[in-house]
Amino acid sequence: MNSKKVIEFKDLISNQDLHKFLNSVSIKTPTKSQTSSIGKLLSGGDYTIQGRTGSGKTLAYLLPLFEKLKNLEAQGDQSDEVGSPKAVILLPTRELALQVFGVAKEISHFAKLRVRKLVGGDKGKSLQTLFSSAIDILVTTPDRGYRTFQNKELSISEMTAFILDEADQLLEPSFRKTVEKFVNLVDREGVQVTLVSASRPENFDEIVGEFFPQRKFTTLGGGEENLLNHKVETYNFNLEDSDKFVYINSFIEKQMGKNGLVFTGNKARARKVFELIEKTGMKKVFLLHKDLEVKERVEVVDQFRKGGGILVATDLFARGIDINHLQWVLNFDLPSEPDYYLHRSGRVGRAGRFGNVFNFITSKDGKRQKRINEALSTQGRFDLKIPSKTTKRR
Repeated sequence: MNSKKVIEFKDLISNQDLHKFLNSVSIKTPTKSQTSSIGKLLSGGDYTIQGRTGSGKTLAYLLPLFEKLKNLEAQGDQSDEVGSPKAVILLPTRELALQVFGVAKEISHFAKLRVRKLVGGDKGKSLQTLFSSAIDILVTTPDRGYRTFQNKELSISEMTAFILDEADQLLEPSFRKTVEKFVNLVDREGVQVTLVSASRPENFDEIVGEFFPQRKFTTLGGGEENLLNHKVETYNFNLEDSDKFVYINSFIEKQMGKNGLVFTGNKARARKVFELIEKTGMKKVFLLHKDLEVKERVEVVDQFRKGGGILVATDLFARGIDINHLQWVLNFDLPSEPDYYLHRSGRVGRAGRFGNVFNFITSKDGKRQKRINEALSTQGRFDLKIPSKTTKRR
């Protein structure tokens, strides 16, 4: 019987520095998303990479980007024009940008490319250094990045790649004006465009066509085979809204020894839940919402990433962030938008790790629960659907 050949990274990329990086982080076998994407991105063209949370999409675009830039470097086809990045990676939030920047910097320790970031809060000497040096890869956010290019503090003259990570969010109305202007600024011949997302709204292709009317995108990385390593169990607790605040500490007590993430509907409820858990002294607890100062947000994420505990957050933290030690997610409030349930719950069960998702569901959540399950079904995400069964409170 013929056995199917196992795809390895050596079949996808040739640069030995990239193989050294993969060995250093003990990544031996490419994911389905990486297998389907790397070769295509190296061959040129415009693509959308769609894959569930935790399916390795970041490396699916970073590895071929590094390989292409190293090939150009070896051929002597790259200039060292000051302040003109060869590739721009755009992310919706500062936290996500810093995470992707961290991965790219780690690769650059081996591949020796110049990776820089430009996000809110950067100022003074760091900006002067950025504007006066050669750049291979720039990781940025919409408003900060657009203003900098628009003001000609940085140039697009050397750009060969434009990557929108969490593209479905970047193309939403809240970002539309800025991202549209950014796209109009950099969308030109010779620039490869890649859109990356875990969720794909029904009208995604239509929206993409509005932003990139002259481009034809091929979708990579989709399909239910990407779900095989997703190990998540979901449980419901049916209770009324006021009871949530009474029951939360009993719930936390049952999760002792495990690191978790609590999502609430808004910052006021996040603050209340945080204070209730903090008073018990049972475990380290952190609070994250958009009104915190940039420095505070960075410190919170850094402390939680390094030391674990419980993070109480709004949907600011729902997308893309990868915390290796995270073991459970509690939807204290179900999100109003179905896609956010996917992104919240996708913080666990990443890269084959096991995780639990818990939902506090009230009698008023019937419509939200139905909309969430319908949205997940259209994306083949049966593993994250909210089950009809209820877990008894103990």
